[in-house]
Amino acid sequence: MPYRNALPLSNASQLRAVSDVVVAADAGRVLGVASTYHELPIANLTFAARSGVVVGALLAALAERNQRLLAGTVWALLPPDRAAQLLLHARLVSSEIEFQMVVEPELLHVPATHAPRRLLPDDVPQMEALALAAGLSVWHNSALALGPAFGCFEAGQLVAMAATHFATPEVVEIGHVATHPGWRRRGYASACTAALAQAAFALAPRVFLMVLEHNTGALAAYKRLGFRVMERMQLTEVRF
Repeated sequence: MPYRNALPLSNASQLRAVSDVVVAADAGRVLGVASTYHELPIANLTFAARSGVVVGALLAALAERNQRLLAGTVWALLPPDRAAQLLLHARLVSSEIEFQMVVEPELLHVPATHAPRRLLPDDVPQMEALALAAGLSVWHNSALALGPAFGCFEAGQLVAMAATHFATPEVVEIGHVATHPGWRRRGYASACTAALAQAAFALAPRVFLMVLEHNTGALAAYKRLGFRVMERMQLTEVRF
């Protein structure tokens, strides 16, 4: 299930150098995997298991490797059944729905209103400034090392962008979608997202992005580009 398991797979592959990963196995057969990604400002985890029996052992082993998980609240983006498994071992603090949205190459609509270009290392300072102005909470300046990014410029200023959260051979996640507050509602972010989706399909057969349920404007914009909801994920905050 490449979409459902995209986060555990990315942490165990492309993001392995900046993640803690633990595996439960029996006679060479993997029974489950859990991981935490270091380059986020919040403590986080994700996991996938063949059954709920090994989830507790996976979470305990992960917390032993990363004491940050025991120091405060922890965030997990999981399918509903895995969120329920997590709550057997942790106390719920908060939870909300985040849609996993996917698109097919033949259904992707590319707006003709703007002409994004691929962003380069020289653009990183402007990307950081835009991330700050737009209030991105998970921005990291290593984004260009993980995959392509596209941006729209006005008078030399980067006014919108979309970048790659991760790119494995199976699936690419689009993220860091942002528009400068002074340039919103003009289609810039949609143009960047569509351009990045086109480029991502050269890297993997599946492309997705995440959007919170209450962000109805972004949800509608992604639907206009051809994205559809694949799964209602739970963005869950817990405490061990």
